[in-house]
Amino acid sequence: MNFDALWSKLQKAPTFVPSIFPIPNSNTDKSEQLATPFEPNENYFTIRVNEMFLSYERKWFSTYDPVVLSVTQFNYDGEKKTVPFVVGPGLLSNLPASVKVPEGMIYRNTTVAGTHPFKGGTVCTSIILCRMRQENYLRKILKIIEQTAGTYMGGFATMLNPYMKVANIVLDGIDQLFDSGDIHPLIGYRNEISRNASDNFLPGYYVMINIEEHKIDAKKFFVKDNILLYGDSLATAKPFRAGDYVLYSIMSQSMRDDIEVLPVFKQWEELRGYTTDLPEVNDEDWKQIKARLFSLHNSLWKSPDLTNKQASVLAEEYKQIILQLKAAKAFMGADKIERKPIALIDREALDILNLK
Repeated sequence: MNFDALWSKLQKAPTFVPSIFPIPNSNTDKSEQLATPFEPNENYFTIRVNEMFLSYERKWFSTYDPVVLSVTQFNYDGEKKTVPFVVGPGLLSNLPASVKVPEGMIYRNTTVAGTHPFKGGTVCTSIILCRMRQENYLRKILKIIEQTAGTYMGGFATMLNPYMKVANIVLDGIDQLFDSGDIHPLIGYRNEISRNASDNFLPGYYVMINIEEHKIDAKKFFVKDNILLYGDSLATAKPFRAGDYVLYSIMSQSMRDDIEVLPVFKQWEELRGYTTDLPEVNDEDWKQIKARLFSLHNSLWKSPDLTNKQASVLAEEYKQIILQLKAAKAFMGADKIERKPIALIDREALDILNLK
């Protein structure tokens, strides 16, 4: 299923009348962090549904299930990728049906895309809030779609290509639900930014509210601690509860902190382990180490999950660690290191296991 065709179908729905606007950076507690544009190969982006408020006035949870469809399109590994994600009853129903909250239900901070490197070109984000009739067969269908989309957050968020094998299943499943007439879009927003068109790709907050635009004052909306507020100032504004809404954000970071889950980290661990285990580093060993370090350097720069900036930082960091290991072994002196027989090593390992 092509998402452009699905979006065209959604726009024709009679209930698709959104009130949508960005929150000015000055109206948030992250104004400085949001002021710097994304630069190709220097920044990572993460898209999150920070907050979703659903009022019981619309018969949520008794007649309808909420469903949020997120689709992000961006350049990855030399190709344009389309990443769908579904937030449905499987993720939302975290309270028993008997529990009733007076104002409504709030859901916070669900990552729907990222963390991924910004490689330049066009980035398109689409967030759609829908309602789905509560029917057992619909829930079963949606559960399959949710579980498929859930594999993204199960590890593919850091390694996108495997998820692409099942991404179309998510889009096709959503398309079939819309065709059935049992799921209806309420509010949605699609924002396409192209560096080729001289657009600035900026981090920021966006809000979609199921209220007519002339009935709200966009200037009075604020965000603090990823919570949507309404009032005269950031200091005095109170949580907004006048209607159903979705607050989402696009955030930037210069360095990712989950390198350990990337395939390239295993390559580094093998090199460090190989170097550490050597009792000495002779000329032949050093040639082998340099060859592995060269291969690691290439893998870092070719990784679609790293920006050039972080690849360069890691390459230098790993090189310095190897040089330090080599220097330490040279300082100890190869003639002072005794190579132990395998049998002795095995016995010593057994002694460690038997420590009391």
